[in-house]
Amino acid sequence: MLLFSTFLSAQEFRMSSYNSGWIPVNSSAGVTIKDFLKIQLDIQSRTDYKNWSIVARVVSPIKNADNKEFPVNKLKFKFGNYTTQQYYSKTYPTTAQLGAVQGDIAMNFTRSYFIKNSQVSTNTNGEYGNILLNYDLIIEGGSYLNDLKSWNNYNIQLELTLLDGFSNVISSVVTNTFSMQISPQGNYPNTSSFSISVDGSATNGELVFSTMSDYINGVRKEYINGLNVSSDTPCEIQVSSQNAYLSTSSSDNLDLNSVRVQLRDTETNKLSNEVKLSTYNQTLLTSSKAISAKKYTIIYSTAASDQKIMNSKSGNYSTTLLYTISPQ
Repeated sequence: MLLFSTFLSAQEFRMSSYNSGWIPVNSSAGVTIKDFLKIQLDIQSRTDYKNWSIVARVVSPIKNADNKEFPVNKLKFKFGNYTTQQYYSKTYPTTAQLGAVQGDIAMNFTRSYFIKNSQVSTNTNGEYGNILLNYDLIIEGGSYLNDLKSWNNYNIQLELTLLDGFSNVISSVVTNTFSMQISPQGNYPNTSSFSISVDGSATNGELVFSTMSDYINGVRKEYINGLNVSSDTPCEIQVSSQNAYLSTSSSDNLDLNSVRVQLRDTETNKLSNEVKLSTYNQTLLTSSKAISAKKYTIIYSTAASDQKIMNSKSGNYSTTLLYTISPQ
């Protein structure tokens, strides 16, 4: 079953979406459905919307008739692949140019980026072009599913919004409802339980270079109790960047490895490994035992006299970091 919805706000740059409509969950392992969500961009324009993005949010709490509520952040999407037609088949964009966020994208009631600061030009000189984005749907596994078993479906709607480089809305679409059943007849043995969250001001961490001394000596910023972690089994904590570069709104880039990340146990002051930012998951620390509601200080820093930083243009360079926890 294919469900289709669309909203046209600009005839020259149109977005629509459709999905597979049905999510069966039958065990605490969760489920992944390949190519569940498709986002189609139809472009026939002489306007170049620079640094355009696509963001998504869940419209309302995910509840069923039993008034059970599915935790929104356990619903995730992951970029799979894309196809093009006509104009964009002749000027085929790379994944990096497309700006597709890599890794699992956890949903929320606020916006999460699917495409961020795309470098693909929307000026087709009036010729028609099409880009079709395919996303896998992921229902995160875990023992929490045992409490949500029900014959009654959980209904989900997403709002997808197309933004220009200044975060102005180009168009918006609300998907048709897709339904999920967490079957009572499934297999739900107890599984390991994890939680990880970035809190407080650490959700918008920053390193500021305001004097020549900052460039010469490097800068360092600590976010006390910025990371909260719990695990009932030995685990690893990792970090990665969801973008290939630190970028500005004017498309200037800075290598990720100019920024270093480290954790410090707030209770013991023990330091974790220090890693340079990368798009790959890098292990900050490994725990050989369970962690009960532990807090860590997040430390961001740069090296002294980093030539990449010293030679970069002034501006606000940013990326999105993903902290993950997994069994050891």
